[in-house]
Amino acid sequence: MSQPEPWIAQVEAVFAEIAQTRMVGVPVMNPALGMAMRGACERDGWRMGVLITPWFMNVMAFGPEDEAPARVGEKRHIALPSGAYEAIRGHEPALGFYWAISLFSPMFEFETMEAAIATADAAMAEIMTEPPAPEPEPKPALSRRALFRLNREDAA
Repeated sequence: MSQPEPWIAQVEAVFAEIAQTRMVGVPVMNPALGMAMRGACERDGWRMGVLITPWFMNVMAFGPEDEAPARVGEKRHIALPSGAYEAIRGHEPALGFYWAISLFSPMFEFETMEAAIATADAAMAEIMTEPPAPEPEPKPALSRRALFRLNREDAA
């Protein structure tokens, strides 16, 4: 099995530490779940993936270094292939700033880590897939009578 990209391992490690420190005893923790970043990819200068934790499942998006500054808690829409999603600005000293798109919170509907992983994989695949182009509207068929009426209107 290959090693994850360094930034993926860093995100998982930071949130694992949060789980073992700040989140200890918080009642939204699902003890059946662990930590995993799924579907990680790079797109248009952004690094992103779905982060599973015992208390949330979010798309985590780390933007280009030159993007406009934003405050923690600020909201914006991030355009992804399947549409635009509302994201909230977050910050962790070991990671820097990021945008989080909430998928699930709390995580009690997941009985196993395998179920959470399958959901995260499906969510990332859906988010990164462009919707099919809409079918063109069929043009109404003209009857002979309507055709003759059009011709008379043009002559008037």
